[in-house]
Amino acid sequence: MRSSDPQAGTPDFWFELPPGFMEFDLDEDPTDRILRMTEAADVLFAAVPQEQKLSLVVSSEYILQTMIAAGAEHVSSCLLRMPDDRVSQGTLCVMVERSAKGPDVQDRRGSAQRTAVQWRELYAGAEVGMVMLPYGMAALCVRELELEIPGAIFGLEECVPTVMRQVQFCVPLRTGPGSVLFVFMTEDREHWPEYLTVLSGIMKSISADEPGTEGVTSTGRADSGGLERRA
Repeated sequence: MRSSDPQAGTPDFWFELPPGFMEFDLDEDPTDRILRMTEAADVLFAAVPQEQKLSLVVSSEYILQTMIAAGAEHVSSCLLRMPDDRVSQGTLCVMVERSAKGPDVQDRRGSAQRTAVQWRELYAGAEVGMVMLPYGMAALCVRELELEIPGAIFGLEECVPTVMRQVQFCVPLRTGPGSVLFVFMTEDREHWPEYLTVLSGIMKSISADEPGTEGVTSTGRADSGGLERRA
C-alpha cells in the first residue's frame, strides 16, 4: 500500500498487507459491503456456524463505520483460521496526520517519545512504549476497549457489549511534519499473540522507498491520493 500527500501527490510511505487481509472501499455503500463480506465468509469458512459468521461481519461493519468517521484513509479486515480451527476477525485502520507546522523532520524520535508520554497520561493501565522499526522510531500502545454495539444491527433492542483489544503505532513521517497512526483491533483476545506476529510483519514493511512496478496492482483511490497493493 502507499499513502500520498494530497497536496504534493507523492507517497508518504508504503506498507504491505499479508494474505487474509481485504481492503475496503471507504465510499462503498454499507449494504453492498455487508453482502460482499457475507459472501466471502460463506466461501472461505463454509463449515463455520452461520451465527458466528454473521456476528463477525456485523461487528466488522460497525468498527469500519467508526473508523471512517474518525478520518481513516485505509481500512482493511482480516478473516483468519487459527491453529485451533477457529475463525478469527480483526480490523486494521491507517490515519495520517499532516501539519503545516510541527516538529522538525529530523526530530522524529522526539516526536514518537512525546506521543508515548501523552498516551501514558490518557490511557491508564495501557501498555505504552517505544519500538524501532526499519522506517524509524514509533510509539506503541496496547489497551482494551469496552464498546457498545447497537443492538439494532443484530435485531435486538438493547446494545451488545463487547471488549476489544487494540494496538496502535504512531510513526512520525520522513516526508514532513506529521505522523501515521496504525490501529488494529480484535475481539479475539485469546489469539492475540498470533495477531502480534502478523502485525509485526506489516509494521516492518513500512518503507519510504517505492517498490518495483512488477506485481503492483491498483485497488482503488481514496482522498489521500490513492492506495496500492503490492502483490
